[in-house]
Amino acid sequence: MNQEQFGQFWLQLRTPLKAKWEKITTEDLDEIQGDLAKFGAVLQRRYGEMHKEEVTTWANRRYSHWTGNYAGYKDPEPAS
Repeated sequence: MNQEQFGQFWLQLRTPLKAKWEKITTEDLDEIQGDLAKFGAVLQRRYGEMHKEEVTTWANRRYSHWTGNYAGYKDPEPAS
């Protein structure tokens, strides 16, 4: 997902992102505001490099599901 796509789907992504990844705070969501680079920085801060990729994959799959390009996936269990 590129910056334009991320920005367009940010409002749809906010709620499920916070529900699925509990380390992400409301303040983090307000900071991100649809900016993919800020999203990466927040993920790095909250989850570290290893788990950052896991959250990014989840967001990409969610976007693909919404656009109809990726159907039938099951969200992976988040690492603790």
